[in-house]
Amino acid sequence: RERERERKRERGVCACSKRGNMARSRHSGRNLAMEDMEENNNKLLGQLGNKVHMLKSLAIDIGTEVKQQNQMLDQMEPGMGNLRGMFRKTMSALGTLSSGGGSCHMCYLICFVFAFFMLLKYFIMG
Repeated sequence: RERERERKRERGVCACSKRGNMARSRHSGRNLAMEDMEENNNKLLGQLGNKVHMLKSLAIDIGTEVKQQNQMLDQMEPGMGNLRGMFRKTMSALGTLSSGGGSCHMCYLICFVFAFFMLLKYFIMG
């Protein structure tokens, strides 16, 4: 018995109590659980890092697209100014026509606009 106790002491096991064995087994079980949790956390952290990288790339792509579209809008702005001027002239001419011509000219204008849109619909829809 003495030799067995000495061997167990050398291995770190107390021969006189079962509590020491149980405490060590609980302690090693906790270590395994902690290692599993740490491994799982590392895996999840890696996945989170990948998602953050993807979101960063997406945000950069969106920023690039916005810059390109802003440049395109800036290039279109002078053309829109010209169209605004033409539209104002057309509206003033229509106002002059409608105020001076009487009711008959207004009916012709309404019929022409209606016919124009019907032809446009016919050509677009097929």
